[in-house]
Amino acid sequence: MNNSTNGFDEQRLADFKRIVEGYLLSVVCICGLLGNALTCIILSSRFMRTSITNIYIFALSCASSFVLVGFLLTHGIRATFHAEVFYCLIFTRIFPIHVTCLLIQIYLTAAVAFDRFILICLPFCSQKWRSPKLAIYTVFSICAFSMLYCIPFWFEFTLVKEYNQTNIRVSRFGSHRLFRLIMRKYLYFIFVFLVPLSIILICKILIIKNLYLIEKRKRLLGTSLKRNRSSNAINFLLLSIVFLFLLTQIPYFVFNVLYSWYGSILMRNLLARQYLVINNLLSVINASATFILYAFFDKKFREVSKYFLFCRPLPANFDARNTALRLLSRNFTLSKRRSTMNSSYQWSTYVNNNPTDSTKNNLIVLNTMPANF
Repeated sequence: MNNSTNGFDEQRLADFKRIVEGYLLSVVCICGLLGNALTCIILSSRFMRTSITNIYIFALSCASSFVLVGFLLTHGIRATFHAEVFYCLIFTRIFPIHVTCLLIQIYLTAAVAFDRFILICLPFCSQKWRSPKLAIYTVFSICAFSMLYCIPFWFEFTLVKEYNQTNIRVSRFGSHRLFRLIMRKYLYFIFVFLVPLSIILICKILIIKNLYLIEKRKRLLGTSLKRNRSSNAINFLLLSIVFLFLLTQIPYFVFNVLYSWYGSILMRNLLARQYLVINNLLSVINASATFILYAFFDKKFREVSKYFLFCRPLPANFDARNTALRLLSRNFTLSKRRSTMNSSYQWSTYVNNNPTDSTKNNLIVLNTMPANF
């Protein structure tokens, strides 16, 4: 009875994986690879590569492309064509690269959130902590850290020949108690789960809170100034990227934490294995969504996309308009810094000699804050 039940569960799992990982995951992977390729081409063009934010998104799109290739090779092809021999041949080589790219993707998402946090919540520090050189250095540092962290995973699995058949088995190194304890439990929980997730959540909450307070106090002031639409669109874009990451990756993190504690016992449960299949699909959706989100929120990205895809000419003043916006943004930030310092000093002097309402004082000082470009 037990054997028949196990056979029935395995058949159900195979059918479930063929639909979810074989068909859905493969289609999303192919579409995501095309979208990420277009995103990289457009962001590397002379029209888009000057933005610091675009440097992080370009790197994130590259890492996501490698993640999609890994999922397609190790899950999509295997589930669609029952390519077990092919899977065994490539798994030990693809798996550590795939894990490395997943870690790079996680920390690049955290870097995007932290970069926007500095720009919105600490505008006076943005000139010091935000530059193309520093962004490139951050990307390479994340890649170097991820490669070093994932070195032990190259030795976790091995190929074993049994009855003229090659099978994947956990190696002696991978099954060692110290490896399971350090790499699969404590270091994973700290460096893959706790640190990046904390950065993303804290930055996201503070960004939303700061944007809400700015809008609320502007309404109280009754100011007629409108926020820069392009900056507003980029804020929504990056918040959407972070939100989608949290929505698709938290279930995966939860599963990996449970697996680190329960080990292979967890994989004996049919629901747990189906849950893992769904998590793989969610990870693929997260890695494929950058182009769609960019095209939806960023008008400049849409214009450049039409230029590349449909050979449509850009607006006549496109280059001049964007150059002027960058210069105005830079000059406006610098001038606002000076005016904030001067107005704060003048206002404090006035307040010392003329008692006024503290609420009005706070609102006027807030009105001198630089806009979020």
